[in-house]
This record gives sequence, C-alpha cells and structure tokens, in this order.
Amino acid sequence: MFKISINKLAYVSVLCTLVLITSCNGCKKKTVDIKIPEHYEPVQISRFEKELFTIDSNHVENGLVELYKKYGQIYLSYAHDLMAMKNEPEDTLYLKPMSMLVRYQPFRLLQKQVDASFGDMKDIANELGLANAIYKQEFPKRATPHYVTFISEYSYANVTYDSLMCIGLDMYMNDELGKFYHALEFPEFMIRKLRKDYIVPNTIKALGISQFDEQTTKDKRFLAQMIFEGKIKYFMQALLPSTPDSIIMGYTPQQLEWCGKNEGEMWAHFIEKDLLYKNEPSEFTRYFNDGPFTSAQGVPAESSPGIGVFAGWQIVKKYMQLNPKVTLEQLMNETDFDKILKLSKYKP
Repeated sequence: MFKISINKLAYVSVLCTLVLITSCNGCKKKTVDIKIPEHYEPVQISRFEKELFTIDSNHVENGLVELYKKYGQIYLSYAHDLMAMKNEPEDTLYLKPMSMLVRYQPFRLLQKQVDASFGDMKDIANELGLANAIYKQEFPKRATPHYVTFISEYSYANVTYDSLMCIGLDMYMNDELGKFYHALEFPEFMIRKLRKDYIVPNTIKALGISQFDEQTTKDKRFLAQMIFEGKIKYFMQALLPSTPDSIIMGYTPQQLEWCGKNEGEMWAHFIEKDLLYKNEPSEFTRYFNDGPFTSAQGVPAESSPGIGVFAGWQIVKKYMQLNPKVTLEQLMNETDFDKILKLSKYKP
C-alpha cells in the first residue's frame, strides 16, 4: 500500500502551507552549500486530469479501465479519497461514479481551462528536473520523485504517495479562478498565494514533509517542531537554489523584513514563555500556523505568521554553516534536536 499524505485546503489550517512567489529587492536567498548538478533532464509530468477527461465518450468504461492499468493506486485514491466516491463491492474500479464524473460538464470545462492555462508545463518540468537531480545526488538511496497532476474542483493542492508527488492544478489558478476561491471562503492570506508560481515550492515542501514527518510524532516538544520546520525550509532551499527567502517562507517582503528586524525579540519571547521544552502541541501550534500574523499571546498583531518556523530555519542555517561536513541527508535524518540547537550556537 502507498503511504498517502493529502493536503486539503481549509479555512483553519493546511498540511502543506502555500508559499508566496514574488520578486522583490532584498529577498535574495542565502546560499546553501550544495553542489548544483551541471546537467539534468526535465521531469516527465503525467497529466492524469487530461487523460481522464479526454476519454472517448463512446467508450468511457473501457477508457477508465485503461486509466486504472496505467495509474493503479492513484486512480483508486482519486476516486475514493479525493472525490469521496462510494466503494461498491460490485464496482471495484468506481466505473459508475467515474463515468458520471467524466461526463459532468462543469468538471470538463474546468479541465479545459486548466489545460489552456498550463499548456505543456515545460517551465515547471525544468524546475522539478533540477530539484530531482539534487535530491538524487543528496539522497542516493531514496526513490527519485515522480509527478502527476490532477484536478479536484478547488479542494486539494498536493497529495503524496511515498515518492509520487501529485499536484492539484486547479488550486494554483488565482488569476483565472480567484472568484471561486473567494466563494469557497478561503481566507485572503491563502488566496493571494494560490498562483502558478507556487507549484514547485509547494511540491518540494510536500516531498520533504512526506519523507521526514515521522520525526515530530516521536518528539512533540516545541523545540523539535521548530527545528523540524527549519529543516524542511532548508531542504526546500537546497533543492530550489534560485528561490528567494521570501518564497521559502511564504512571506511577503514586508513579513520577511519584520522577522529579520525582530529575530532577537522572537527568541526572547520563546525563552520568556518557557516554550522550548513544552511537549503539548496545543500550547504552541499558533507559532507554526499560517495566517495573516502569529496569533499567540504576547505576539504583536503586526507580526509575521509562523514565527516559530522562521526561528527554526535560522537555527538550522546556523547549524549547517558551523558544521560544514554535515550533509543534507545527515541533517534531515538527525533527530537529536537538542544537539542541533547546541551546535548552532544560535544567539540572535
């Protein structure tokens, strides 16, 4: 069975926080000591939604069977997990509800709009190709990611099955579909980031989370969550070497600037509140959530969201700077979070 991780966008929280892509002065990313491959190939992105909605209308069931043969568990999970179709014992391939979906005109129109907007996705395939090359170089024993696109009528942005990364294209079309996002009551801080430029960063973040998220199920302390989040940001930075810091954090330029100016005050706040070794997540999740700001007691309303994530990233960057022999793989596999903090000598 596949290990499935689903990112369903909701008002309160998202598994895979959407990130803001923007060009700005002062937002250049800091370099990571990773060798950039000189030669790499663009990835092959499988277009599940295109193949699904271009099935011959006169032979729908035959087309669905062929689609299942190609995609297997992805097909079944799309029907059951993403589209919430009922599992009938006599219809193990969901042929009846999938046939209805293929003929459902609003979905067919959405697919056409998605196809017109994204075209051949060459730019995305090229960015993911570089990310894959770095991933294969740094994690030679892990399976190289593969990529599949789908649509779910504004519900899912990213779904992962082990090393298979699935991308919900209809969740990256703010320019074309912004009114639908507003109608679904997504908060404004989320809507502003539902754009095409976020596909690659979100996908690489989802990859990192899917590969290493078990670390914070074993250690539930604030410190562990903070440094784990920092490791995910460093992982993104390593695989996306031309991506600015603002994109990695999902910040506006102003939010990134605020964190830079208030880094010392943030750390003092964590110490004053005795947060580092608290092990009840309900007491500190607000420091890691996305939102318009960090809505925790004692944190000003003009703050940036997720200041615990930002602090964790600074700790990890400092740790890697002071310990240059540590590889990306060793960093991501390191679960002694106290060791990382100590060796980082972090003193903002």
